Amino acid sequence: MNIIQNRLQTYKLLLAIGVLITFLTSFSLIALHEQIIIDSVSSHPFFDTTQNTFSGKRGGSNNLQYTSNGDIVWPPILTAYTEPSLLTDIWYNDPTVDKPIPKSPLPMRNIHSNNLTHLMFPKITYTSTDATLSICNNIPSLLPIDEFGSTINDPYLPWIHDLFVSSDSKYVNIIAQNRRRCHKGKFHKHDLKFWEGQVALFQPVAVKRLNGTNIDDNRIQYRLSTHEEADSDGIETRFICRFKSIDYAQSTVSYEGETLSTYPFNYEFVNWRKSKSTMVEDGKEQSSFWLSPLMFNCPIPIHLQQQSSTSNLLLDIIPIRTPTRRNDRDGFFFHKGHGGPMTFDAAKMYGKNHILPQTKDSGRWENLPVCSLKKPPIQSSKEVNSLPTKKPHRLVACTWTSALHQRRGNERRISDGKARLREWIAFNLEVGFDHVYVFDNTGANATIFRLKNEVDPDFGNDTVSSSTTVHDDLSSVTDLFPSSKVTRIDWPATICNNNRPAHNDPGERSSQYAAEAACRTRYGPYTDWMASMDPDEYFIPMGNHTSWKEILDKVDRDEGRKVLKFRSTRARPLLNTLV
Repeated sequence: MNIIQNRLQTYKLLLAIGVLITFLTSFSLIALHEQIIIDSVSSHPFFDTTQNTFSGKRGGSNNLQYTSNGDIVWPPILTAYTEPSLLTDIWYNDPTVDKPIPKSPLPMRNIHSNNLTHLMFPKITYTSTDATLSICNNIPSLLPIDEFGSTINDPYLPWIHDLFVSSDSKYVNIIAQNRRRCHKGKFHKHDLKFWEGQVALFQPVAVKRLNGTNIDDNRIQYRLSTHEEADSDGIETRFICRFKSIDYAQSTVSYEGETLSTYPFNYEFVNWRKSKSTMVEDGKEQSSFWLSPLMFNCPIPIHLQQQSSTSNLLLDIIPIRTPTRRNDRDGFFFHKGHGGPMTFDAAKMYGKNHILPQTKDSGRWENLPVCSLKKPPIQSSKEVNSLPTKKPHRLVACTWTSALHQRRGNERRISDGKARLREWIAFNLEVGFDHVYVFDNTGANATIFRLKNEVDPDFGNDTVSSSTTVHDDLSSVTDLFPSSKVTRIDWPATICNNNRPAHNDPGERSSQYAAEAACRTRYGPYTDWMASMDPDEYFIPMGNHTSWKEILDKVDRDEGRKVLKFRSTRARPLLNTLV
C-alpha cells in the first residue's frame, strides 16, 4: 500500500510539473507571438506603434528625423491630421438627434495635439528638387483621394482632388469635392449626419487675428467674429493657409507665413439666389449640384510669389471648424456687399471670445505641394475671320473619360473608349478647337476590368505586368496628336457612387465634377472660350459655318454673350469633314 501511495504522489508531482511547464511554454509562445505582431505592425509603412495613430512612416528607412513628440521633421511627407468627431459634441445641446441645435455662445473645442490621428502618405515625400518636380507633374494621381472616407475620416478636412498655383502666381487654387453627397437616402442617415461638416466648408466665417498681425508671425491665433470686427482679409474665409519653404541642402523646413483663404464666389449667397432654404440636403435630395465641387484659394504671401515656380514651397491647410449653418433655422451670413439678407447673428452664436485652437492642436492637411502649371505658348490664329485674342487659345475642350468604364448603374460596359476618343479629338480639332484637355480616368477602372479578363485592344491579354502597371491608359491615343493640340492629365480618382439618379442612394460622379472644375480653373485663364463634354458628344457647327471660331466671332462681336447653351439632336454628319 505504501508503494502505491508513493507512486501516486510521484505521478501527481510529475503531473503538476508538466502542467507548470506547459503553462510557462504557452505563456512564452504568446509573448513571442505578440512581439512578432508588434514587430510586424511597426515595420508596416502605414502604422506606427509608438503613437496611438496610423502613420505613413516608411519601413526600413534610417534617414527620417523626428521631433520629441514623434513628428517627422525630414523629409517632409504629406500628412493628414484628423480630429475625433466626438470632440464637436460639445457644440450641441443634444448631439444624438438628427438635426442637433448648436449651443449659444458656441463652446470652444478642448483639443490637444495628442488627440489627433496622423495619417501619412509616402507617395508625396519631398527628398530633393527632382523628387518634388516629379510630384508636381503628377499631383492628381498621387493625392490620397480614394482613401478619403475609408482611411481618412474627418468631416472638416477638404476632400482635395487637385491644387496648383494660379496663372498670376498670387494664389494656390484648391479643387475639392463634397464627400457628404456620395451616399444619400434612408439607408445612409448616419453618413449624412457624420459628413455634415463638409457642407460647413462651403460657408464662410469671419475671423480676427490675435497675438500678432503680420502674416509671417507664427504666434498668430484667431477668434470667430462678426463682419465688422473681422480683419479685412478675414471677412469671408474658411481655411488658414500656412506656407513653408524647403532647403534640400540643409534638410530643413522653415515657416514662411500664413494667410486666410478666399472663395471664387460665395456659395451661401448662390444658394440663396437659387431660392434654396438650406445648404444641407437631406434624404435623396441632390439638385444643388453647385455644392458638389468645392473651390477655394490660398493667397500666397507677397514675398513668396516669386518662388511659387521653384517647387520649394509647401502648404498646410487648417479648416476653421464651426457647426454647419442650416439657413432655414440659423440664418444667412452675408456681408453687406452681397445685397442678400444677413440674418445670422455671429455675436450671439459665437460669442466674443471663441478662440480657435493653435495649428499644432488642429486637424489639418500638412505638406501639400505648391506647384506651378506650364503655361501654353501664344499661338497666332491662321483663320481670317477669327478675332484677335491676347490669350494663347480662342477655344478649347475639356473631357473626363476612360479607356474602359461602366455606365451609370453599372448596367453596360464600355470598352471602346480609345476609338471613341481618337475620333472625337480629330473632329474637334477639325472644327476650330485650338486645344483638347483629356482627364484620363482609366486608372480608376483598369483594375476592375482586368479582374474580369477584359482584353485591351492595344495590348491584348498581357496580364504579366498588369498587377503593378496601368499601361492601358489613353496615352496611346493622345500621343497621336501634337502636344500643342492635346494634353492628357492622369486622373485616377474613382467616382464615389455610380448609381442612377432614381436609385435609393443616388449617384455622385465626384471624380468627373472635380475634373471639370479643375479644367476650368487650370486652363480657363488661357482661353477665350471653353467647352466641357463627353467623347460621345459632338458640338457641330450648323448652317453656313464650318468652324466654331466663326460662330464665336459673331457672338463676341454682335451679342456679347459669355455662356452658350445647346439642345441635343440626332446627329447629321458634315460631309466636308468626313475622311
